[in-house]
Amino acid sequence: MAILLLEGRAGLAEFTDETTHRADVRAMIEKIDFVVDGEAERAGYDKMTTIIEITLKDGRTVSGRADFGKGSPADPMSYAEVAEKFRQCAAFAKWQRSNAEDIVAMVRDLEELPRIDRLTAALRS
Repeated sequence: MAILLLEGRAGLAEFTDETTHRADVRAMIEKIDFVVDGEAERAGYDKMTTIIEITLKDGRTVSGRADFGKGSPADPMSYAEVAEKFRQCAAFAKWQRSNAEDIVAMVRDLEELPRIDRLTAALRS
């Protein structure tokens, strides 16, 4: 949560030792309390409800609730969102961008591929 608040994203690239040990990240972690919320628990595991409350410096509270996380069956990711997530994972793994783009294209057109050996080879490289 601390990295998400500071960076506006929380992908693999944000969870390096260097990032998690930064002073601003450590200070933000100290400001965050994780609690099991009764209302979220009563919603059940099929919803995976998240309730967030943020207390601002001036004392005001901003809150939000999500019953389903992005990527769940109730709020699925689009092909473009999944492809972007794959690209980020591939970059983190130091794959060649061209290889990642080839995989994205092959998966997009998977039903038209005459064989999948080119895809499986690209995934192994």
